[in-house]
Amino acid sequence: MKRSGLLLATAATLVLATGLARADCEDGHWVQSVSSDGAIVILEDGSVWEIDPADQVDTALWLPTTNIVACDDKLIDTDDNEIAEATRIK
Repeated sequence: MKRSGLLLATAATLVLATGLARADCEDGHWVQSVSSDGAIVILEDGSVWEIDPADQVDTALWLPTTNIVACDDKLIDTDDNEIAEATRIK
């Protein structure tokens, strides 16, 4: 329970520090699959995201069930506090 609370506090700090505390961000998502090169991430809701080439090295390492906050132009891995610039394509 303490670890879960710490993760949520860390994610909230990251969101506030990066200015992402906006209505266009939605938490409660997780990774369904990631292409082998990290270029495409599919979330549990079926949304498909194209990842900026500079961030693909990180997203290629994301695992199914990685917790995600989805924003208009980024995906935030709240497990490892990584932000990937992304465009929703579906």
